[in-house]
Amino acid sequence: MRGVRAPGVRTAIWSGAAVALLTAAALVWSSVRGAAPDPGTPEGVVKGYLAAVIDGRSGEALSLLSDRLQRKCPRERQSYLRDVPYRIEWLGTALDGPTAYVDVRVTEGRLFDRRENEYFFTLVSEGGEWRITRQEWPWRRCSERLDWGE
Repeated sequence: MRGVRAPGVRTAIWSGAAVALLTAAALVWSSVRGAAPDPGTPEGVVKGYLAAVIDGRSGEALSLLSDRLQRKCPRERQSYLRDVPYRIEWLGTALDGPTAYVDVRVTEGRLFDRRENEYFFTLVSEGGEWRITRQEWPWRRCSERLDWGE
């Protein structure tokens, strides 16, 4: 004699299998969607730079700047940055030969004390590596001057 199953047991098994399948699909989708940019791309360089600055690793942050800016910029620590939560969203990247423009939105602060700004980074390819030549945040005074007339 075959096992007798209540009608609700079969429904529960199929429902459990469907939930497990949907959970697995959501995990795969979120890991692909949130994948970190390649550190050799302009987006990856900007992400590495911002992470280093926020974590107070100024030497590492400066290494991602152009050779000229590495000599020009002070090795200062932005220690206050570690005390504030951030969300950084990449809005877009435009390539123009050996120059890249990366646009990010930075949300700083907590729920009731939050600031949101859009910042632009300019990078050039130096020896096959992308280096930052202009950045608007957080070291505003550490950028090469733009000459729009050229």
